[in-house]
Formats: sequence, C-alpha cells, structure tokens
Amino acid sequence: MVSGQGGELRASELIKLDRFERELDAQREDPPMPLVEHLAELRRRLIVSLILLAAAAAFAFGFSASLLSWLSVPAGGLVFVAPTEALYTRLRVAVYAGFLLALPLILHQAWLFVARALEPIWRRSLAQLLPFSYLLFILGTVLALGLVAPAAMGFLISAGPEGVRPMISVGAYLDFLIGLSLAFGMLFQLPVVMLALNRAGALSRRKVSGLRRPIYLGLIAAAALLTPGPDVFSQVALSLPSIALFEMTLLFMNDA
Repeated sequence: MVSGQGGELRASELIKLDRFERELDAQREDPPMPLVEHLAELRRRLIVSLILLAAAAAFAFGFSASLLSWLSVPAGGLVFVAPTEALYTRLRVAVYAGFLLALPLILHQAWLFVARALEPIWRRSLAQLLPFSYLLFILGTVLALGLVAPAAMGFLISAGPEGVRPMISVGAYLDFLIGLSLAFGMLFQLPVVMLALNRAGALSRRKVSGLRRPIYLGLIAAAALLTPGPDVFSQVALSLPSIALFEMTLLFMNDA
C-alpha cells in the first residue's frame, strides 16, 4: 500500500515537473532579431499573403458572376455606366471573396510575424482568440450581406421621391456592400479585444461594467462612422448587435 502511494506521488511530481518545464519554455523569450531580418521576414510574410490572396481570388472568379447576381437581387437590377465597369466589378467581387476565403491563412502569416515580439501572456491569449476573430468577422459579413443590406436597400429605395426610377450602377452598389460588410466585420472584433485585454490583466469585468453608458455611446458613434451610407437603418442595425456582443462578452470576462 505504501509502495503504491509512493509510486503515485512520484508520478504526480513528474507531471508537475513536466508542466513547469513547459511553462518555462513558453515564457522563454525569443532572441532579439536585427532590423534587417525583421524587414526580410515582413517581406516574406507579405509575399506569401499576396500569393494566398491571388490564388483564392482566382478560384472565386469562377463563381463571381453568380455571386454578383445573388448580391444584386435587393437592388432590383443594376446597370454599368462604363465599358469596363462590369468586368472590373467581377474582379473586385472575386478579390473580396478570395480575401474572405484566404483570411485564416493570412491571419496565420501575420501571427507568425508578430508572435516573436509579444510577451508570453499576450502570445497565448491571441493564439487562442485568432480563430474566434475570424468567425466573428465572417458572422458580421454574413449578417451585413444576408440581412442588413437587403433591408437597407429596400429602405433607401423607398425613400426616393415618386416618379424617380432608381438606376444603381454595379460599381456603386458593390462599394456599398463592401463598406457595410467591412463595418460589421471590424466592429464585431470587439469581443476579441475585450477578452484579450482581460486575459492579459489590463481590463476587468467590474471596470468595464461601470462604463456601460460611454461604451454604448462609443459603439453608436462607431456604427455611424463605419457604415457607408447616411441612413439611420444601417447604423442601428450595426450598433444593436455590437451592444449585444459587448454584453455577452462581459459574461466570459474575469472580475480581476
């Protein structure tokens, strides 16, 4: 019996020692890198990211026409006012769709570049939150393109005077969609920022909870600045989910 207990204690000590060594390895800082090597590393990561984006855009170009047709349904038909506008718009749709497809790999390249300069506590937090960041960006994009854009177009078109027929160019419409989706994607990164600061000990739930009113006003102001149009509908449609995400994020934050 004693022998068995001794074996269990030795196994427990070995597990604790192994865990301690792994923590030391994680906290060990990488050796400093000269500026020239930093620039070379940045150049390499940018080239790889551009290659990934180009490959994803080339793949997305095959279904860019179908995607553009689906996106144009809320506008009730689009026109192009320049000989090259239709082709140029298809290329832009392919590039943006390729960006969404390649974004996880691009984020990974960015992570490989900045991870060496981060403290271990920031490195662990951001490594865990990067997949969550991508999912939130995609969620914001889907919400913007699938729900908000059709409703906003219906509101904006109905706001026009009687007897005036809307003729929306495909380029202007794409500008509106991309601006709206980027606004949602960026503001939906709020939970990532809050959780990263909280895990690093720079932000507590108690402190943020006491700043609800100014944070709400800040989110409303950010929604007004980020949305591409002046309509109140798009601004409210962005500010309300952002406030909801803020409140849900508080549930996962630590008090200290």
